[in-house]
Amino acid sequence: AGVGVDNVDMPAATSKGVIVMNTPDANTLSTAEQTITLILGMARNLPQADASLKAKKWERPKFTGIELYGKTLGVIGLGRIGSEVVKRMQAFGMKIIGYDPFVTKEKGEAMGIEIGTVTDVIKNADIITVHVPKTKETTNLITAKEIAEMKDGVMLVNCARGGIYNEKDVAEGLKSGKIKKAAFDVYDKEPPFDSELFSVDPDKIIMAPHLGASTVEAQENVGKVIVE
Repeated sequence: AGVGVDNVDMPAATSKGVIVMNTPDANTLSTAEQTITLILGMARNLPQADASLKAKKWERPKFTGIELYGKTLGVIGLGRIGSEVVKRMQAFGMKIIGYDPFVTKEKGEAMGIEIGTVTDVIKNADIITVHVPKTKETTNLITAKEIAEMKDGVMLVNCARGGIYNEKDVAEGLKSGKIKKAAFDVYDKEPPFDSELFSVDPDKIIMAPHLGASTVEAQENVGKVIVE
């Protein structure tokens, strides 16, 4: 249960008389919090540092991180989840630049966001997170072409849907150093064991098994919404 229905064969379900519905509000906060967890984990190298210390190594210089204060967060998609991420990251003192075809500059200003094009977001952000549905338009939204336009040392987050970032191109960007870090919760194919992301130095990437909606609260909310 969750936001999307792209993992369901809709024509087959309809032909059998099965009703398919989604629960777009029920896991909003859990997914927003997972996005923030991934951002913080990247900034402070937390999973890698944890693994290192549990291996009885003391590698403090290796895991020097960055502060989020004063950095620019690029948010592509300012719907339910994207807007909740924005609210919380503003508390860190981050500057927010966003893109959403349904959000005007005036509404953006009211939210404390600089509204620009996808290109504006890609060129100016230190950290980029996407919060869009997976459609023909958003599949491969970020490829090698867009990555080339990003700042050197950019950090990328995907807590939305697999395939919005081209995983092969992200892997190449991580290997070349153009992308400093990435944190993915969703993948083009799940489980993603054949993904190019597994060919990357594990210190450069955080990978979680699609946990955006995996909280006690979100699953309870989803169940209640469906029943109602």
